[in-house]
Amino acid sequence: MTENKITKQLTVKDFEIALGEKLSKFIKDSINSYEFKYKELSQKQNDELILLIIKTLIEKNPLKTGDSRINDWEIGWEENLNLLQTKEIEIKNLIPKYFSKYNVIRFNGRFIQPISERFEKNTLSILVDYIFDKFLRNNVDNIYEFGCGTAHNLLQARKVNKNANLWGLDWAKSSQKIIELIHKKGIDKKIYSHNFNYFEPDLNFTLNNNSVIYSVASLEQVGDRWGNFIDYLLVQKPKLCIHIEPVEELLDKDNLLDYLSIQYFNKRNYLSGFLFGLKKLEKQKKIKILKADRNNIGSLFIEGYSIIVWHPI
Repeated sequence: MTENKITKQLTVKDFEIALGEKLSKFIKDSINSYEFKYKELSQKQNDELILLIIKTLIEKNPLKTGDSRINDWEIGWEENLNLLQTKEIEIKNLIPKYFSKYNVIRFNGRFIQPISERFEKNTLSILVDYIFDKFLRNNVDNIYEFGCGTAHNLLQARKVNKNANLWGLDWAKSSQKIIELIHKKGIDKKIYSHNFNYFEPDLNFTLNNNSVIYSVASLEQVGDRWGNFIDYLLVQKPKLCIHIEPVEELLDKDNLLDYLSIQYFNKRNYLSGFLFGLKKLEKQKKIKILKADRNNIGSLFIEGYSIIVWHPI
């Protein structure tokens, strides 16, 4: 795909445009700690990518999300677990294998071609840092990640909150083994795990007081079957609920890239009707929505990292 184009680099200003606000020193320093070198694409390259997405939507049958895929996630996190058992426990060894399948990402409404290593994962890391910096720093004693996978986000949360108990919840047992290893090796002595299934929430698992829960590209797996999980949270009443997930309602159906993203959501059976459902609960005065925004960052097929923040009343 590479053509002879000038190398560019994402800057703090680029991320401020994407996120729609001025960023804190912590986030600016985080951005500057990474190398975000990339190249712009030609019109021909851009058209080829759009054609690839359309052909994928029409001609192929990507795996649909759902509870039938639990074994796939067991195997996926097992790969990371095996790596941790032979190498040091570092963030790079916790990164899931599904990042950067295609050497292109979406940023501020266009495709760009990354040059720097782990570019896609690092853009998500900035987004996660941004959310953690805003909502996890103060007056939070317990942090729960639902669908935590390899727990790499939880270790990232530790950067902004040194004292909170970290809880990683996932339906794959290999995830719990990873967290047990992190705890056993002393990487983090206040990290704990529990087996949890979005489709059938463990009603006996009680959240501790002064808790914040979050999910990052995991609730997407439930499609339109998110009701049981929200009911669980309404009973548990965490201080705050944060979701970085694909949210169709925040995209523009009259924009070509957004439209294709929505079609891919539907093809994969990603999270559906979630924001509409939360707004209905807000009208019933059961919850309060604090934030519901897109962030203009994504991968080839989707912009899948919109942000929703809410709390039960």
